[in-house]
Order: sequence, then structure tokens, then C-alpha cells
Amino acid sequence: MKRLYLFFILVLLTITTDNYSSEIDASKYLKERVVEKKLKNGITLLMMDRGFSSTLAFHISFRVGSADESYNTCGAAHILEHMLFKGTSTLGTKDYKKEKPILDRIEAIGETIDRLRLENPNNSKINSLEAELSELEKKQDELIISSPYDMLYTSNGGVGFNASTSKDMTGYYIQLPSDRIELWARIESDRLKNPVFREYYRERDNIIEERLMRYHSSSDGFLYEAFFAAAFSAHPYRHPAIGWESNIKYMSINDINGFYNTYYIPSRMTITIIGKQNTEETYNIIKKYFEPIRSKPEPGEIKVIEPEQRGEKRVDVYFKSKPSIMIGWKKPAAPAKDDYVFDIISSILGSGKSSRLYKSLVIDKKTASNLYTWSGAPGSRYDNLFIIYAAPIDGVSVENLEKEIYSEMERFRKEINQSDIDKAINLSESSYIFSLDSNSGIAWQLSYYQTALKDWRYMINYLDNLKRISVNDIQTVYDKYIRDNNKTVAVLHDERGGR
Repeated sequence: MKRLYLFFILVLLTITTDNYSSEIDASKYLKERVVEKKLKNGITLLMMDRGFSSTLAFHISFRVGSADESYNTCGAAHILEHMLFKGTSTLGTKDYKKEKPILDRIEAIGETIDRLRLENPNNSKINSLEAELSELEKKQDELIISSPYDMLYTSNGGVGFNASTSKDMTGYYIQLPSDRIELWARIESDRLKNPVFREYYRERDNIIEERLMRYHSSSDGFLYEAFFAAAFSAHPYRHPAIGWESNIKYMSINDINGFYNTYYIPSRMTITIIGKQNTEETYNIIKKYFEPIRSKPEPGEIKVIEPEQRGEKRVDVYFKSKPSIMIGWKKPAAPAKDDYVFDIISSILGSGKSSRLYKSLVIDKKTASNLYTWSGAPGSRYDNLFIIYAAPIDGVSVENLEKEIYSEMERFRKEINQSDIDKAINLSESSYIFSLDSNSGIAWQLSYYQTALKDWRYMINYLDNLKRISVNDIQTVYDKYIRDNNKTVAVLHDERGGR
């Protein structure tokens, strides 16, 4: 996962600026062009003036994701992301004065229904309350404007309006003409200062359907969920970012409000703006609209530390699908040196068709139909996993494929040489070469590293750190972490044919 965010800045590539187009060092380019400001309330602002086109990519990101949830609030970060598209007291409503009492009643009825369902699903009051809730929602429909931000941004030339929630962070994105920057600042600051969580219970039902589609109707989703729940005993990385079904079902508006007030705070917020602009003018606009957002106490990092694993963990799940397997070993997160080493290991073993595992098991031996590796899942803020995913071809058992994987890994441990490392570094240099060729690509990368790792400059020294890795480093790290008592295995069996 993390590799999807890496490498791009570490290459020599053509970057177009206002006055010239030439091949320059990307790290130097970023050092010279990124402007960082800190607002008085704690918001970090990253800007870069680049390109001919008078367009800007805007990212707002918060250092909050499913890792920050408790067992009572699993899924809150994702639900909150959805609710922040519903508007404010002035946007998304035809008459908020008339809508407000309906909203209040909807909240009260919804909370009561949830409580009764938990206490006694057969309570006779539930049906009448559900009928009342339905009537209230119909009345509200007459007063609300659906998708208010989509309509407003589209009419002003906006593209790519979206958001995402992960284990580590939540982000909101849009690209707009540069002369719409003040419009964007006014809209987004209002969205954060005065959100109204309308259509809450309908949206909650939609998210339950989304979860069913993502995890219960997908063999990979089903396997991933079981794997991470087994790999982490205590740390919230064990929870799916979308939340567990029962949590979503009973998540209250009060829960969402509390989560919002705790984590959507200036000290956890980064604004990234990339494209043709006068950065001083941009800073003044951002300061005008976002600095009035009140600072709040920092809740701190999560207190749960995953205990040391002292034995192999194994889980078997059954699904109407062809079998597959996930194998993972716990490892440190960035910026630990061992994390860089695992990026190299992952590249050599399972990055592309020329990688060792893929070439041996998919191309040569034809025991696997698919295989890949990744380092840094399911998040990067806390210690994570190096993972191998593989699916056997028809006629090969998943048990035999697992043995083949271990055999190839031991062979890798013995045969690793400097040319393997050099090849991985060269691949890193050429990977994602076009990511810096767009405003949105740069905005995404800067926003991610500043939010997840608290410093966008992590990117600049990445390649230098990779080049310091030796054969001895790889063998030492391999021996330290690739051990049975540090391993988690999840096997998906085809329930149509038994084991």
C-alpha cells in the first residue's frame, strides 16, 4: 500500500514550469518550490506555484482515520466523511429555520429506535417510531438540496471532487480554476465550521450496503478483513476502515459529533494547494477564512500498543470463490530504517512480472495465477506488516503454494546480491514517473506525507536512504522479522469444494 505513495519524487523527470521545461532533480525542485506556512490555530498550509494552466488542486487532510476509533466508534471516521458532503446551515437547505426542528426530531427518534433495537428488537414501539421517522424524512426532503457541493463546484469548473478515509487519515479533494480560490476557501471553511449532518439515517443505511458489497460480496475483501483482524490482537489496525456492521448500524449522531469535535481540529489539519498561483496571495486568503477556526486540545496518539507476537497466527475462511492466501510479518513503520529495507525486499520479491516470486511461481512453475507483495499495510502511522498475497492455479492446493512461497523466500535470503538491490532502486526511480506531472498528483503526495508522517520532507531523502541499504541489511532484517512466531496466515477456501 505505502509503495503506491512512494518513489515518484526520487526520479529525474521533466517538470514544466512557467518559464522553462527541463530535466531537473525532483528533490531539489520540491525543496525550492514548496512553501510551508503555519496558521496561528495550528493548521499547516503547503503551496506550490507551478504550471502554465491557471488551475489549482486543493486537498484538505486530517490526521484521523479508523486507527483513532474506539470499539464503540468503529466506522465513525468514514461515516463522518460522508456526512460532510451534506451541507451547512446555509448550504444544502432551502430554509434552515424550518428544517432545524425536523432535524432535531429525526435525531431524537433515531436515537430512541437504536436504543430499543439494542435492548429488545421485538419492542412494539419500534414500528410506530420507524413510521414517524419516515414521515419526518419526507418533510425534510422538501427543504433540502441534495449534493449541494457537487452542484456548486461543477458550475464553477470544478473536477475531481471526492474524499477518502483510510486507517491513518481522511482527505477531501477538488480541482478548480485559480480564480475560484476564494470561493473554495469560503465554502470549505464553512463546511468545517458549520456542518449539518442531514439525511443521517439514510446515509448510515447506504454505508451498510457499501460494506456488504466491499467485504461480504468480494472474496478479497472477505479475506483482507479476516487477515488484519487476526494479525492485530489489540491495535485498531485490526478494524476495517469502514467499520464493523454492528457498529455502523447503531452509530449515533452524537457519536459522530463527538468524533468530529475531537479529531477535526486545526493541529491535525493540512491544506495543500498546487498549481498556478501567487503563494503570498493564496496564504492571505487561507488565513482569512481558516484561521478563525478555533483551536482545540490535541487528543494525542492512540494508547494501544500491539503486544509482541509470540506464535504464528492462522485463520481459515470459506467463500464461494477460488482459493487465495495472505501471509504477513509485523515490521516497524516509517521512518525506521527497517521500513526502507522492507521496501527493497518487497520490490525484489513481488513488484512486477520480473520479481522473484512472480517469475518463479506464476511464470516458471505455474503454481500461482496471481501474486504480489506490499510493505506498509494497513497503514503507516504505526507499526504495520509486510504482506504476500497469492492465488493458486486450478489443480494446485493453497497449502502447496504456501510451501513454495516459503521455499522461494529462503532462496532469496541466500542468493540476494547487490545487483538485486540496484534493480529495485532503479525500479523505484522509474516508478510513478508521471506523478509529479499533475497538480493533483503533487497535492496528493505532499498531503499524504505531511498528514501521515507529519513531514512532507520525508519524500526528499527517500532515495538516498534506499541507496544506503546493503545485502547485509536485508539479511539482518529478514532474519529479525521473517520468523514463524511473527507471522500471520489467512487462507480463503472455496466453500463450493470444501478444503
